[in-house]
Amino acid sequence: MSQKTINLMLVEDERVVAFDLKNQLQSLGYRVGAMVGSGEQALASVADVAPDLVLMDIHLEGEMDGVEAATEIQARHSIPIIYLTAFAEDDTLHRALESRPFGYLVKPWDIRELHASIQMALARREVELEVERSEHRLKLAMDAASLGVFEWKPLTNRVHGDGYLGPLFGDCRLPIDEPWESVLDRIAIDDRSRVDAALDDAQSSDDGAYIEFRTSDQAGESRFLEANLKPYPNAHPDRPVVGVVQDVTARHHTEIRLRQASVVFRTSAEAIAIIDPERRINTVNAAFTRITGFKEAEALGFDIDVLLRTEREIKDNAHLFAELAASAEAYWQGEVSCQRAGGERFPAWQSLSAVRNATGLISNFVVAFSDVSSMHAARDKLHHLAHHDPLTGLPNRLLFDDRLDQALELARRQQRDCLMLFLDLDSFKVVNDTLGHSMGDELLRTIANRLRDTLRAADTIARLGGDEFVILAGSSQTEYAADLARKILAVVRSPVYLGTERITVSASIGIAAYPENGIDRHQLMRAADIAMYSAKQAGRNCYRYYSQDMAELSNERLLMEQGLRRAIEEDQLVVHYQPQVDLASERIFGVEALVRWIHPEQGMIPPGRFIPIAEESGVIDDLGRWVLERACRDMAGLHDDSGAQLRLAVNVSAREFMRDDFIASLHTILQRTGFPAAALEIEITESTLQVMERSVEIIGKLKARGIAISIDDFGTGYSSLSVLRDLPIDRIKIDRSFIQHLPETPDGIAMVKAMVALAESLRMKIIAEGVERQDQRALLRQLGCGDGQGYLFSRPISHADLVSLLAGELSKQD
Repeated sequence: MSQKTINLMLVEDERVVAFDLKNQLQSLGYRVGAMVGSGEQALASVADVAPDLVLMDIHLEGEMDGVEAATEIQARHSIPIIYLTAFAEDDTLHRALESRPFGYLVKPWDIRELHASIQMALARREVELEVERSEHRLKLAMDAASLGVFEWKPLTNRVHGDGYLGPLFGDCRLPIDEPWESVLDRIAIDDRSRVDAALDDAQSSDDGAYIEFRTSDQAGESRFLEANLKPYPNAHPDRPVVGVVQDVTARHHTEIRLRQASVVFRTSAEAIAIIDPERRINTVNAAFTRITGFKEAEALGFDIDVLLRTEREIKDNAHLFAELAASAEAYWQGEVSCQRAGGERFPAWQSLSAVRNATGLISNFVVAFSDVSSMHAARDKLHHLAHHDPLTGLPNRLLFDDRLDQALELARRQQRDCLMLFLDLDSFKVVNDTLGHSMGDELLRTIANRLRDTLRAADTIARLGGDEFVILAGSSQTEYAADLARKILAVVRSPVYLGTERITVSASIGIAAYPENGIDRHQLMRAADIAMYSAKQAGRNCYRYYSQDMAELSNERLLMEQGLRRAIEEDQLVVHYQPQVDLASERIFGVEALVRWIHPEQGMIPPGRFIPIAEESGVIDDLGRWVLERACRDMAGLHDDSGAQLRLAVNVSAREFMRDDFIASLHTILQRTGFPAAALEIEITESTLQVMERSVEIIGKLKARGIAISIDDFGTGYSSLSVLRDLPIDRIKIDRSFIQHLPETPDGIAMVKAMVALAESLRMKIIAEGVERQDQRALLRQLGCGDGQGYLFSRPISHADLVSLLAGELSKQD
């Protein structure tokens, strides 16, 4: 390989010297590319000649001397210069040194000396070029790695730096040269002492030091930097320290996110598994083990769908993952069924996400799922609550309507009957009002359980609300509905024990058939409801089949209920009074208030028609208050023949009696009307006394005000002798049903005699209702009954007629 010829430029103003030198150089193998006599010519041609070295005389033609020309050539082209001059004064030498020449020869010189100087200069230049190339490569590498480099000199306590130092020095021009204190000011206050200590440690140890620190946030966002520090390799105590600085803010934030992600992965309530592209498990979190029962060691390497026996609506799991990898979103979620380690299957909500590497290929899948068994249970519970009665657990109206519609559709297609039974408990309002709602609820639960146990699997029962139940018979045979109704009546009649109370209730049942009584759900339900009310009107504790005339009666009942509400508001009601007399003297000592309804179109409506409707509809509350206040107002100031206030007996329903505000309302009425409490007698039925504890409380408050208590229609209800013994009852009234057949029936006589004996033994007064003949009066006196009321003495009469009757009695005495 041939050696490169060295190209030289001669700058010499003496032509003879220049040519002589050229010849000598060429004889040594050099090429002289140009000879010029001035500095200006040298600058003009140096770029074209591109010499490897310039031989420069100092004193030249023109205004520019050799030093000036050499300085410009070095600055512009970095070409080495050797001065050839006859001058060696200090001033000339000093100026020449500032141009950083590669040699300085004083004329006369030997050619061999020049040759050696040229070779040494070229060798030095080659070294410099290699250093420059190395520095350039280093700078490129540092720029590529975003590295900055600095040097700290302890003797001056200054820092010189270059490279990627923007995060620390901001907009300062590079390279930098600052006192160490200025550098510290750019570092976060909390980190300055650590950085100072690290620098000292690096200087005192050949191993150097490493530190991470933050920049001050004075100029903006604080950034994270790391520095590797290394001292110069000598033992001098003041040796400099070189540091390489890198901005690691992004890495720091990434590490924070990775740590956060790690915490999320470890503590997530969701099971998470990282799987490879072949769906083999690489790692799982604690929730995966908790939910599935598989420990991480047991799960690693398994196909996750095989391990968990995963079932999706998409049957081909491999196809799902292939589609996931091919899609832009690379995400899927849905409900799946999985199997735990113990074999138990459970529903899970699963999400699948694909992770791509830098080349865009799938590197992993992330499988996350949660056990939604509790959500399914809650959903089922909500569905059950939405379709079942919360008190009894029976289907509610919503579910029953759906089943009824299905049954009707099936009956329509098969052209057969469909039977419905509508059941309502008799006197449930009395129990609920007297015992309280908690006891009423317990009664409903007990009855519901009995009904459920009585029915066949093909039958459907639902609670519509309150004390109403409806049954869809599983058979289309009319006889089956009747048999079922009889069974239901029997089980409902069985006594129910509520706390310490023994309660007996009955039921009224209406039966309707498709298509005879209705062709859709609404018509059939209405027909069964009407039949049920017919059963109630027939005496309760029975069942009735629907008939067309029942619908007319039902309409009449509805009209009567609405009319009764208007009657109270429009003052269509009147109170009549039936005198109560001493059977021996026929002296009037009191009256019983009896309400009458004078309808503007139908005339006088007897109480037997509207009182039951008032009790069932709840109008009895307003009606009872109206009657009590009107009667007290009418009777206030009326006296018997002895001059005493005429006693007043008023019927109070069980619902009114057990109302929380009954005592307060009664007290207000007495104050408003001025009627004396001692002349008032409250008549209650035997059913009202079924709740012993509540009855004792209310009767005690009435007695404390001087108000008397009597039991109306005695003998027709469910009185308990212990109740009669323990309650301070003042009077019992023998029901008219025991009187009307006297004296013809021996059994009737025996019953009345027993009642009289009972009243005497309990120190109660007794009065007979429905006395219509003199022989009945005589017999009652003979049996020991002292008081009575009935048509024999007077029908119920208006207030005006009562005033006249009392005035006539007084005139007789006069």
